Amino acid sequence: MNCRIRKTFMLLLIFVLLISITHNSVAASEKQVQKNVYLIILNRYSLTDVKQMPNLKKIIDDGSIGLMNTRGLYSYNGAEGFLTINTSSRAYANYSSSEFHNFSEENKEIYERRIGQFNGEHEVLNTNFSILIELNKDNTYAPNIGALGDNLHKSGLKTAIYGNADTLDNIIRPSCLIPMDSKGLIDYGNVDNILIVDKQSPYGFRTDYNKILEDIGRVKDKASLIVIDTGDLDRLSSYSNKLTEEMFMVHRGRILSSIDNFLGELVKSIDKNNSIIMISSPNSGEELIDNSKLSPTIVWGSDISKGILSSSTTRRDGVISNIDIAPTIVDFLNIPSEGFLGSPLVYKDYENNLSFIENTNNRINLVSNSRFYLLTIYGVLSIIALSFGAFILSFKISLSGKLYNILTITTLTIGIIPLCLILNSIINVTSYSKFIVFSIILVIIFIVSFYYQKRFNKFLIPMGLTYIVLLIDVLSGGNLIRYSVLGYDPTIGARYFGIGNELVGILLGSMAVFIGILTRKKWTKALSLLIMFLTILAVGHPRFGANVGGTIAVVFTALYFVLEMKDIEISFKKIIGIGFITGIFIIVLGFLDAKINPNPTHLGRAIIMASRDGASFINNVALRKILMNIKLVGSSIWTKVLYVNLLSQIAIILTIQDKIRELFNKNKYIFIGFSSGIVGSIIGFLVNDSGLILSSLSMLLITISFIWTVAEYISKYEN
Repeated sequence: MNCRIRKTFMLLLIFVLLISITHNSVAASEKQVQKNVYLIILNRYSLTDVKQMPNLKKIIDDGSIGLMNTRGLYSYNGAEGFLTINTSSRAYANYSSSEFHNFSEENKEIYERRIGQFNGEHEVLNTNFSILIELNKDNTYAPNIGALGDNLHKSGLKTAIYGNADTLDNIIRPSCLIPMDSKGLIDYGNVDNILIVDKQSPYGFRTDYNKILEDIGRVKDKASLIVIDTGDLDRLSSYSNKLTEEMFMVHRGRILSSIDNFLGELVKSIDKNNSIIMISSPNSGEELIDNSKLSPTIVWGSDISKGILSSSTTRRDGVISNIDIAPTIVDFLNIPSEGFLGSPLVYKDYENNLSFIENTNNRINLVSNSRFYLLTIYGVLSIIALSFGAFILSFKISLSGKLYNILTITTLTIGIIPLCLILNSIINVTSYSKFIVFSIILVIIFIVSFYYQKRFNKFLIPMGLTYIVLLIDVLSGGNLIRYSVLGYDPTIGARYFGIGNELVGILLGSMAVFIGILTRKKWTKALSLLIMFLTILAVGHPRFGANVGGTIAVVFTALYFVLEMKDIEISFKKIIGIGFITGIFIIVLGFLDAKINPNPTHLGRAIIMASRDGASFINNVALRKILMNIKLVGSSIWTKVLYVNLLSQIAIILTIQDKIRELFNKNKYIFIGFSSGIVGSIIGFLVNDSGLILSSLSMLLITISFIWTVAEYISKYEN
């Protein structure tokens, strides 16, 4: 009997030990989280809101802040910005494809009926995940949907989501798109029962921040990524058409105060040594408050000092992209990343970080908002100047006195404006009126300076100065380009550094005219070769211009110029040879960028993606570029400018070809400069996604210089 008792006791003891071991292992697995990322979604907030949020201001004073590009596949609003964060690539979603719910047997049945087998324990699921996949089926960016959630799950880490932006009529839960995996699943969370009745709030309810804090306290030892959708600013935005302006501001102030109190409590509840808080708006700000398309993003926590945000995606202090958020999260959690195009954020110490960001935001908005109008005005003026010059020359109207002076001033103005649009970013201007006045003053100063010089060809100095200023700026980091209407616009998000197609067109056109007029003697030939080499370096090198299509156009221009300079007959076979050499040069440049550069440029990433995805990636890139050119051809002012360029040249050549032949026989290298620039413009049009703009601007400088050169020759001939 005692033996049986002892055996029974031993079995019970073993059972207790097993339970204890199991409990300890479960507890250990539940507490395996070493770091937490808290991503707070304040959708539609702006820099102006910071003044009403003292706790947020303290977070900024102790952390880093930047301006984030919010563009999804098509727009700056809606669900696509949220999905783009998850995929770290341009993606598309709508609210219907973002219908997430808490786990229930009914929702599980719906999910399995639509998507497939439900495996594992997940508290939140997307019952319309199949719609999301279908929406991105033909997306040429080929986003890896669910990439952020998958990267965490592959490393054994968990995700969580709390909150929604629901209204009375609609389920609005796009924040769930950020932490989900490639099956539309999230480990922990609550999106169905997270609101509280509040009759003073829009729709009569608001987010229950106390409940969210309680839920975070329960899950922070289990989930590495916790996304919180505050939701109330979104609800206010959709309710705004029912409010007076005064009541809108009253509601907004109350909502911002509630969110600020929540942030203060959240900061108190977490361990800063192993956590970071990221506060961001995946959409652009509230239009009734701020028309900026860039949203403020704040990062606070472990090893983050007071400063500003940047990344190798943008290479620009204070500016980041939404595709950088996911790489930053996995980088902080020290886990591998797959399928991301963005780069981890960089934190740069800066004492007056908020003031710097406010000034940067104002300058970017000024350039972005005036860009279309100023370039349209320049395009219209160019059409008038080209038509006027072509009319005078084609109808052989006598060039003397006032008419000659008018033509000179007109052509000089068109040639000088690009230089002025680059140089006007020297001063820190945030006022539209001051910006316009300063630009006009620059134009007048240069016209007077160049008009009255008589020693050189009147286009030698303006084209040379335009080229030199632009070249030096590109090689020195693009400080002038950054705030020029001819530069890249970070709100569009197509390019953040280097040299864009507009300025490649200006650089190519001014170079072609400059070396054509300059090249005469042996030493100027050597100088022209150096100029072309420096241009290729500036446009193509990953550290400087990083413009692939522009590099191809400039290399073609340079090789064509050299062949003509050496009196080598140009044939179709030689053009194919030039294309082959250019292709090899680009591939080698891209390979070196991908292998050597720790943060590859567009070209290096393209090489990496092409080696990974093969023909499908190449086809997508080619299709995207073709579609962009088709879009521009149908809608851009530069289509009309390019047509007028071509028609002007044709009209002049057909009507006074004898005079032109005489001119170019006496000035061989001017002809070579013009013709090589035209060849480069054609190639630039063919190989760039916005090649129309490159080609049109390059041809504009060539044609306007051509018109004045011919007019000057005829004027001297007549006199």
